Amino acid sequence: MTTNTLPRKSQRLGTRLASVVALTLLFVVGGAGAVAISLTAQAYREETLQRAAAMLTMLAGPAALAVADSTFDKLDGYLCEAVRPNGQDIQLLSVVTLDSAGRAVAGSTDALGPPPIPGESHQISQQFSEQAVRSPHPMWRRLVSARGAVYLIVSAPAVSGLRWGTLVGVFDAQLVEIRITRTLRYVLLIVFLTAGLLAAVTYAAFSRMAVQPMQELAHAAESIRRGQHGKRLNWHRRDELGMMAASFDHMAEEVERFTDSLQRKVAERSAQIEEKNRELHFANTQLRVVNTELERLAHVDPLTTVANRRSFDAELLQLTQRAVNPPWALLMCDIDYFKRVNDTFGHPVGDVVLREVARLLRDELRGADRIARYGGEEFVILLADTGPETAMEVARRLVTVVSRGEFDRIAGLALGAITVSIGVAVYPEDGGVQDQLLDRTDVALYAAKAAGRNRVVRWSPELTTAPLS
Repeated sequence: MTTNTLPRKSQRLGTRLASVVALTLLFVVGGAGAVAISLTAQAYREETLQRAAAMLTMLAGPAALAVADSTFDKLDGYLCEAVRPNGQDIQLLSVVTLDSAGRAVAGSTDALGPPPIPGESHQISQQFSEQAVRSPHPMWRRLVSARGAVYLIVSAPAVSGLRWGTLVGVFDAQLVEIRITRTLRYVLLIVFLTAGLLAAVTYAAFSRMAVQPMQELAHAAESIRRGQHGKRLNWHRRDELGMMAASFDHMAEEVERFTDSLQRKVAERSAQIEEKNRELHFANTQLRVVNTELERLAHVDPLTTVANRRSFDAELLQLTQRAVNPPWALLMCDIDYFKRVNDTFGHPVGDVVLREVARLLRDELRGADRIARYGGEEFVILLADTGPETAMEVARRLVTVVSRGEFDRIAGLALGAITVSIGVAVYPEDGGVQDQLLDRTDVALYAAKAAGRNRVVRWSPELTTAPLS
C-alpha cells in the first residue's frame, strides 16, 4: 500500500503561487524603476544642454555686435573671460566666433579655427562648425572620449538684427555625468528596496489568504484518506476557498451518490469541451482574419502606408517580363536635403515629412498608377499607359505640389523648404528590363540633384552614372 505524505514547504503549490506573485511584482516594479531611471538621466542631460545653450546664447549678442563692428580684439578678450572657471558643474572650455562664411574671426584660444575637443580629432569639430554655420537654429552634439570624459559641442547663431556669424563652444560635462551617476544609483537603490518590500508584503499577504488555507485543506484531505471520515473544515467563507471547503465537507455524505455525481461531472465536462470547441472555432476564424491582414501588411510600408519595395519590385518585374501595355513610365523621387531635416529636428519630424510627401504624391496619381517607398526618403512611381511627354508633365506637377506642401503647419516647426527631385525613364524606349530601367531612372535622379534639385530630369545616354557627392 502506497503512503502519500504532504510535500515539503518549498514544493507546495500555494508556496509556489505566492512566490510567483511576489516575483512578478518585483519585476514589474523593477521595470518601472528602470523607466524612471532612464527618464531621470534624460532629464538631467536635457537640463545640461539647455544650460550650455543659454550660456552660449548670452555670448551670441555681444559677439554679433563685435563682428558687425569688426572689433575682434575686444571680442577675443570677452570670449577668454567667458571660459574662466565658474564653479559650476558644466564648464565652457573653449569658444570660437565664425563669420557668415565659416571663417574663425575670434576665439578664446590663440589659434583661430574650430574649437578644440580634448581627446578628439580636429575633423569632428570642423564638420560640426560647418553644419552650424549653415543651420538657422542652435545645434549640439554629445561626445564621450576613449577615457570616459564627456563633452558637449554647442552652436548658437550670433544675431543682432541680422545674423553676423555663429558661436561654437565646447563644454566639459563630466561633473554633470558624475551627478547623474550618483542620482541613478540612489534611485536604483530606492527602487529595489521598494520592490523588495512590496514583494515581501505581497508574499506574506498571499500566504495568509491562500497558502495557509490550502495547507489546512491538504491536511484534512490526508485525514480523510487515512479513514478519519469525521474530519470537517467548517469554514464560513464566501470566496472560492469557502466553496472548496463546503464541497469537501459534503464529500463523505456524497459517497453513496457517487454514480449520480460522476454522471453529473461527465455532463459538466462535456459542456466544457463543447465550449472549448466553440472557442477554438472562434480562434480559428480570428486567425484567418489576422493572416489576411498580415498578408496585406507584407506589401505595405508601415510608415507611409504606400506599397513597399518588395511588392513594387515584383510588379515591375512582371511588367518588364510580360511587356504589359507599353509605353509606361518609371519615376524615382527623392526628398532633397532630407538628412538635414532628421539631423536638425529629429527622426519623428522626419517621419512626419515622409508621410506628408507620400500623401501629396499619392493624391496626384491616377487609380491605375502605382507608388511605393523604395527605401529611406526615396519613392518610386509607375505611370501606366504614359509616354515621355506626359511622364515629364506629371513629374513636374509632383515637384510643384510637394514644394507647395504645408509642412511647417503639419510638423508644428519651421522646417524650411521641402522639395523633391525626380528622375524619369520610359519603357521600353529607355530600358527593356527591370534592372536597366531602375538604373537609368536612378541616373536621371542623380542628374536632377546635380542640376540643383527641386526639378525633373529624364534619362538620356549623355547623362553620367557617377553618383552625386
